[in-house]
Amino acid sequence: MRIRVLPAAVVAALLLAGCGGAGPGSGSSDEERPGPGPAGVSPTGPPSATVPSDSAPPAGVERRADGAQLLYRAGGGRSAQNPAFSPDGRSVLLTEFSGGYNKGAAALGVLSLDGGAPRTVVADPDRAAVNLPGASWNAAADAFAFATDRESEHDEIWLMRPGGAPERVTGHADGSGYSEPSFSPDGEWIVFQQSREPEHAALPGDAAEQQDSLWKVRRGGGAPVLLVDGRGTGTDNRQPNWSPTGDRIVFQRRSAGREDWSLWTVDPDGGGLRRVTGAPGEHTDPSWSPDGRYLVFSSTLGDLPNAQVFVLEAAGGTPVRVTGDDGAYDGAPSWSPDGRWIAFESAPGGEAGPAALWRIPAPGLR
Repeated sequence: MRIRVLPAAVVAALLLAGCGGAGPGSGSSDEERPGPGPAGVSPTGPPSATVPSDSAPPAGVERRADGAQLLYRAGGGRSAQNPAFSPDGRSVLLTEFSGGYNKGAAALGVLSLDGGAPRTVVADPDRAAVNLPGASWNAAADAFAFATDRESEHDEIWLMRPGGAPERVTGHADGSGYSEPSFSPDGEWIVFQQSREPEHAALPGDAAEQQDSLWKVRRGGGAPVLLVDGRGTGTDNRQPNWSPTGDRIVFQRRSAGREDWSLWTVDPDGGGLRRVTGAPGEHTDPSWSPDGRYLVFSSTLGDLPNAQVFVLEAAGGTPVRVTGDDGAYDGAPSWSPDGRWIAFESAPGGEAGPAALWRIPAPGLR
């Protein structure tokens, strides 16, 4: 699970080049009934769904036993994370951390799926610019969204158009961090996560006491609109992703003092809260299939030693396991616009080591 426990205190970005190419639980008073809990899922073994027959990688491409194909592995201890497809499906936006998994300065890059290394688009040697997997690159807005504190002491939401310069969307002075942005399908709104330092944490950064909230803001700026109040409901709410149909936002949530994460959805006006996953475990990093019928996410379902990628109907039901390498952490998944692939980050041995980017054929769901 790629979780930013606290707003980064030293996060910023400088433009190096433009992006070429085409635009690409419980305890809350407003919670509604849970969706059907997952059942009958084997946490080990190969994926339990069929995959496309044309999924063989090109000659020379590294491939895992579960069928995943390597997209990019950084050298020098750097960690490649957070793949998000361009709208045309030909490129992937990513964050590359200089010091390992979620550590050190970070740059945004664009990786062409035709091959080669990522082209850096936002970077600074001492800072970090971070994108969210899923709907962070939008065709209607012709831009991608990301978080950085390049002009303040806390994270703000920014966007960047191909060939352009970073444009600031939010500006606030209360010291909280705004991060994890994703676009509405029409490109007019950006939903994001607000993080505050815990008021009663036993230690600085105690994630169990953090109570993040979800907001939305117009792409052109203005006053943010509160959608999910973390402090008001005693919950921690993170990594929101807007559905391609525009009618729901998925996110991960846990109650204060609990370790398990579950997936929830909410209406774009803040109503209609609904729990999607019911089984114990850390269910995180959710985003959508291109038709909005399914969710892809990272999970330790069944007490897995490392999280793996799963797919689930958005209405709830039985998750389908997609990746099958118990020796690696697989997370931060994004579905390709044509529905054929799921890209994800993978760190051998767990999140302590650097991650690389992979893709795997999406399961043949009905």
